[in-house]
Amino acid sequence: MKKFARWGLVAFVGLFLCLCLLPSAGMLAAPAEEAVGNEHLTAMPTLQNADGSWNENYFSQLSSWLSDHIAFRHELITLHARLCGALFGTLPSEDVVLGADGWLYYADTLPDYQGTGRMTERECWAAARVLALMQEYCQERGVQFLFTVAPNKNSLYPEAMPARYQRSGAAGNAQRIAGRLEEMGVPYLDLFALLGGQEQTLYFRTDSHWNTLGAALAGDAISSALGKPEDPFWGQPYQTAPTHKGDLYEMVYPAGDLLEDDAVFDRAFRFTYPNGLRSAEDITIRTQNEGETGSLLMFRDSFGNALYPFLAERYGAACFSRAMPYNLTYLEREQAGTLVVEIVERNLRWLVQRPAVMPAPQREDASAGWQADGAVESAATAAPSSELEGYVEVSGVIRCPAMDVDSPIYLRAGGQVYEASPAGEGECPFTAYLPAAAAGQPLELAVSCQGVWQSCTVALEAAE
Repeated sequence: MKKFARWGLVAFVGLFLCLCLLPSAGMLAAPAEEAVGNEHLTAMPTLQNADGSWNENYFSQLSSWLSDHIAFRHELITLHARLCGALFGTLPSEDVVLGADGWLYYADTLPDYQGTGRMTERECWAAARVLALMQEYCQERGVQFLFTVAPNKNSLYPEAMPARYQRSGAAGNAQRIAGRLEEMGVPYLDLFALLGGQEQTLYFRTDSHWNTLGAALAGDAISSALGKPEDPFWGQPYQTAPTHKGDLYEMVYPAGDLLEDDAVFDRAFRFTYPNGLRSAEDITIRTQNEGETGSLLMFRDSFGNALYPFLAERYGAACFSRAMPYNLTYLEREQAGTLVVEIVERNLRWLVQRPAVMPAPQREDASAGWQADGAVESAATAAPSSELEGYVEVSGVIRCPAMDVDSPIYLRAGGQVYEASPAGEGECPFTAYLPAAAAGQPLELAVSCQGVWQSCTVALEAAE
């Protein structure tokens, strides 16, 4: 009996060791692991750096490479996720939230959902002001402007969210910014009410984005808001087929094979790609449609992957750019008569973190009554702009506890006054693209503090 027990123990230990070694040994025969979803695999490290020196981080990098390329990695990750979901109702991934009935939500949307990521009143005003400055730039060039926000999935479909996440009852960042946009007269299209009022499910269960029906309805609404002739896709005949693998599904179940149904409209698209197309993820997509008129530039994010065909169908020429910060000189490059800016709800703070590239507008009478009594301090850096020839990018921060929430930021240089964009890095930031000749002069900044314009000399340093 003891001998049998001893051999049983040996067999158990041997089996355990084999199972432990199987993923590593399998690397010799199994095909190389490929990235799925949004993951980025570590590259094989080298013993020497590019300059010939010894790579001191080689072993830590090798450990990361082995972790990313171990055999059966995707299968093990998938098994782990399924076990956690079945036993505990949660997922091991910090990026994905498991909801009811197999619904998956992007964890980055939780701050919006729970109200913990509320932008300050100043940030909301600043985001709207950035868009107002973009609209002004467009108006001066006879370009039509429209801004819209793609809702987070749990903003429209909270029913499947786990009960442990309490939804905030306060107005979200999108709604608060929309109020400021209305005050400033900036055209804004509210997709929350439109998409949320439909009986059909317009987002994928296992993806963070809208499906083709949602994109079609949004595209119709944008086209209508821009005054294009009514020619809706919404309500037209379509077929469904299991063709879509969700981005969130791939993140947590990389070896899974679930495909969701998506719509394919019977009506065919007429536009073409003059420069070809690799994928909807391309940074720049250009389209042509000989049956339509007008030219469009659209700054978009990943929600534009499904959206852009419905707008390309309405314009003779269109350019869809994922570049950020937004570069408004693209309007001249593309000879666009319309600019649309689309951004997902969870990334609205980017509007005040990634300032748009455009010359700072002049303000002729904005310097009257400035007072310099030490209530304001500012420091900034300046560097020639790589985007705007002949301009210098001035970026800095303001220290003024009493500054009004809705105060513009003015800069006086070389006898001219400019309005800076209230966006950039740090607390209470600003960015301005000034003519090189003006940026070489002493720089004075002014903001409104309790209704009084306070000014200071900017401590300006050259950017490294």
